[in-house]
Amino acid sequence: MSAFKPYNDTTIPGIFRNQVEKSRDIIFLRIRDENKQWKEYSYGDISGQVDALASYFLKKGIQPKDKIAIYSDNRPEWVVSDIAALAIGAADVTVYPTNSGPEAEYILNDSRAKICMCAGKFQVDNLLKEKEKLVYLQEIIVFDDIDFRDPMVVKLSDALQTGKGNLNFGEIDKRLRNIDAQETATLIYTSGTTGNPKGAMLTHSNLVSNVKQFVEHHPFPPRGTCVSLLPLSHALERTVGYNSALHEGCTISYTKGADTLLADLKDVRPSLAVYVPRVLEKIYEGVMGQLRNAPESKKKLFNASMYIGNKSLPYILANKPIPFPLNVAYNIFEKLIYSKLRKALGLDNMKALGVGGAPLSNEINSFFQIIGVPIHLGYGLTETTPITHLHTYRRLKPIKLGTCGPIFPRTECKIADDGEIMIRGPQVMKGYYNRPEDTEQVLTKDGWFYTGDIGTIDADGYLTITDRKKDILITAGGKNVSPQVIEGQFAMNPFIEQIAIVGDQKKYLVALIVPCFPELLKWAKSKNIDETDPKKLISNPEVVKKYNEIVDELNKPLGRVEQIKRFSLIDRVFSQETGELTPTLKIKRKIVLAHFNNAIEEMYKE
Repeated sequence: MSAFKPYNDTTIPGIFRNQVEKSRDIIFLRIRDENKQWKEYSYGDISGQVDALASYFLKKGIQPKDKIAIYSDNRPEWVVSDIAALAIGAADVTVYPTNSGPEAEYILNDSRAKICMCAGKFQVDNLLKEKEKLVYLQEIIVFDDIDFRDPMVVKLSDALQTGKGNLNFGEIDKRLRNIDAQETATLIYTSGTTGNPKGAMLTHSNLVSNVKQFVEHHPFPPRGTCVSLLPLSHALERTVGYNSALHEGCTISYTKGADTLLADLKDVRPSLAVYVPRVLEKIYEGVMGQLRNAPESKKKLFNASMYIGNKSLPYILANKPIPFPLNVAYNIFEKLIYSKLRKALGLDNMKALGVGGAPLSNEINSFFQIIGVPIHLGYGLTETTPITHLHTYRRLKPIKLGTCGPIFPRTECKIADDGEIMIRGPQVMKGYYNRPEDTEQVLTKDGWFYTGDIGTIDADGYLTITDRKKDILITAGGKNVSPQVIEGQFAMNPFIEQIAIVGDQKKYLVALIVPCFPELLKWAKSKNIDETDPKKLISNPEVVKKYNEIVDELNKPLGRVEQIKRFSLIDRVFSQETGELTPTLKIKRKIVLAHFNNAIEEMYKE
């Protein structure tokens, strides 16, 4: 057998091939099977599937620069599809697994995808309903072992079998070695909070540059283990939870969703993870919920541990010794409280828990730092592959609460005259696919990208985000208000699940509040309110009075123009299915305003 000839580390499939040579028998990917047992795939196993699928794509006539879409949840087949497509010079197009048929149809037509890799029945049915509108799509390949009558649908198992019978290593190797790093590797469509999503063209160089920046700025522990939750369609998961993990020879375990995350964390006890703030908020709320039902003695002990923790926090964040006798008290609580909490949450082996995608409150960040879970908050956008700023290990650089951390290597950041953050670096996208006008609006000729976020940079280069430029509300009195900041503060309350603040061009701010119904039901029961129907419950005078008290309390630290003057309780959560949330759980403010227009108008009646 001929000696292995290493690939240039300028593409993800090239890095993968090199990693396979070093780590063939190391477990790469894991996922629960129907019996809830972990099914494991080594780097060698995945390599074999990649070769077979890439050979199938070649047999189907896929050419360099053709597009192959992936419409699936996180699973090993997603990774196989990605590496196989990129290895033969094609580009892949990511579609969130929860996207509706019309949303998927828009992305597939806009990107001109020829093949779409689908997880299962939900995704395939969605595409078949839109079949007449899918102008460019030639074939659907389904991961699940489901037979469809439509000849357009092929099972992945059959495609792999065909590929194995027609292995074409020579052509795969030739194409992979000839990939131009400046060519588009993937189209990741923006969430579309303000209109139709746009396909950000991320090149092979963008993907690899962000990985190299990441591991240089934030060194991985050797052979790390990850529990993956964020969708691989999301640039953050793609770079940190997949591409960087692959680069470092890590093992990735795919959780089935937020409902199974805690159990999987306890089982895997990972050393690395990357989540959006809402995941940490739910974990924190779970801890606080249990505490509320704990005996008084345990509450006092926990509160004492948090008091000592907060006193110790400045030293922890700066990586300085905690002074005597404070360190004695902290070490006592480490044995009594902190270590037990980490173990109960499955975070006792966590070396770094990355957080991005939305603001994280200082209170929740502090809680995890106190109990010994290092939270590394960062910043970036789909268009920057995505990371530009990130906190790292405090032994390398101090952690500053409220900031997104220091800038990545080989990245520049400046603030425009109107406060908008601008980024330049090797991770900045090539542009929006087939949208030169949109590209010109955000990318200057000398490479600066207008992020659409407002922020500040301190003397040490740490970035602080104050709001989205498009989300800023300007009241009738001409005052600028940042709704996301206020919403984050309100959502910290255990009785509030979600909140959307309204007030652009209005005299005052109002809010749509979705109660946290499990907490509300417990409270109602304690007040002898037996109503359980959400619609009736939110109309109960005692419930309305309770929320008035909550809003009044939360308004106290806010400036007059930032305070919520009126609110309306909503009997259901904002969701992706109703179009009110993006797949990354950001509120689509325009959609929410349209859906609840009557309630909003009622709040503005004098």
